[in-house]
Amino acid sequence: MVCWNCGKEARRDEWRWQDDCGGAFDIILDLQSRKFTELIDAKEENIRRYAQFLPVEGLLSVHQGWTPIVKKKISGVEVNFKLEYLSLGGSFKDRGAYVSVAKAKELGATGIIVDSSGNAGISFSLMALLSGIAIDVFVPKHAPEGKKNLLRLLQANVHEIDGDRMEVNREAIKAEREGLVYVGHWWNPYFIEGEKTMAYEAYEQIGGVDYVVVPVGSGTILLGLYKGYQELVELQALNKVPEIIAVQACGYSEICKELGARKECVTKSKLADGIAITNPPRREQIVEAVKRTNGHGIIVDDEEIKEPLVELRKLGFIVEPTSATAYAALEQSIKEGFIKPKSKVLLPLTGSGLKLVDELIEIKECLKM
Repeated sequence: MVCWNCGKEARRDEWRWQDDCGGAFDIILDLQSRKFTELIDAKEENIRRYAQFLPVEGLLSVHQGWTPIVKKKISGVEVNFKLEYLSLGGSFKDRGAYVSVAKAKELGATGIIVDSSGNAGISFSLMALLSGIAIDVFVPKHAPEGKKNLLRLLQANVHEIDGDRMEVNREAIKAEREGLVYVGHWWNPYFIEGEKTMAYEAYEQIGGVDYVVVPVGSGTILLGLYKGYQELVELQALNKVPEIIAVQACGYSEICKELGARKECVTKSKLADGIAITNPPRREQIVEAVKRTNGHGIIVDDEEIKEPLVELRKLGFIVEPTSATAYAALEQSIKEGFIKPKSKVLLPLTGSGLKLVDELIEIKECLKM
């Protein structure tokens, strides 16, 4: 385990989410002279298929991961929608929570603390329930009621914070105490280890891709995909990491601005609550990952989210607005020539719309469709 900021190494037999210098940790695996096909467990069709790539013992015996891919031809481009919203907890964050909870339990934690706008809390609460440990979830007071209700159904202790997403993060960190460890996905390196399995799966399902289009809030899905594809290159399965297109919503777009995106935003996004994060701790790391792939950033506003959300539903995908940001960015990238004709794209659909039915109905009525 190595600090991304200063390079200091740390032991993996104790729970740590931040180095003394203030930097976040990454897990580094020695993959030299190994091959991908030699390390997978072909009998499994879930995350345990990749157990040798994960720094944890005792993974839960539940079907996690191995979400389907649906191919569509859009404006001459092959778009591969990876249906992460069909995961057990209804979002891509199940992967990171699955690995994180297993590691926390392995190290003797009796309970966990997490901050979330909804989806991460649901994923961690489900894994905590299945693992038999307690969980405290800190959420913004204005988080969708459907998500908060589901947290309570999953037996989480829910703490509603009157403030923005950054304030919720600060309150959660202050609550850490003996036996209860903070596993927040903004910092937690094991969360990224879970997310990288999405790249492994996509490779086995469709081979390599030219582009990955992904929403960015805390950046963990982007960093997980980047790490997974990096490891596939190290393992001689692929020749290169695909170009990453990072997508942010108006009012929460500092990363994409650093990547050169330019957009006049009149108001902050209210629809893309899942990525409403102003200054994630891994910000520099996210920017560097996108630049290393020769990728770019795109900023979308709420009006640009609404139509793609309806289009996705017509394609058969009942997803939340945050997922539609990636589809909006895909259309813009094709139109502006960032994505070349006849290329191959991976687009994860990150979260289920079934948690936000009231909000989806409001959007439909607004568009008069």
